[in-house]
Amino acid sequence: MEILQCKNCSTVIAVANDCIRVTMKERHGIFLKCVNLAEVEREYRDPSFSILATDVTCAACQAFLGYKIQRVEDPIIEFPKEGQFVMFLHQLDAAFQVHANDAAPP
Repeated sequence: MEILQCKNCSTVIAVANDCIRVTMKERHGIFLKCVNLAEVEREYRDPSFSILATDVTCAACQAFLGYKIQRVEDPIIEFPKEGQFVMFLHQLDAAFQVHANDAAPP
């Protein structure tokens, strides 16, 4: 598994396998799960797509990393769905590989 970390402070943010789609010329990734994030109270509304999202920042350094989708009002929209994360890929670095055999005790 490839681990993704914050480019600014190296805090672990996500596992690459949780990225279900890359959009907009590979600038954004849609993730099922992310960790070590803080949600900012500021909301982002996209009236053309009826999406309500909140900003998410790195919990360690407060770098702006993307959005968490709170509500999608248009049922035609396939991605992103509620609870998913739209992350800026240029803000994430591939940290290291973790293999299932390495994680299991002998």
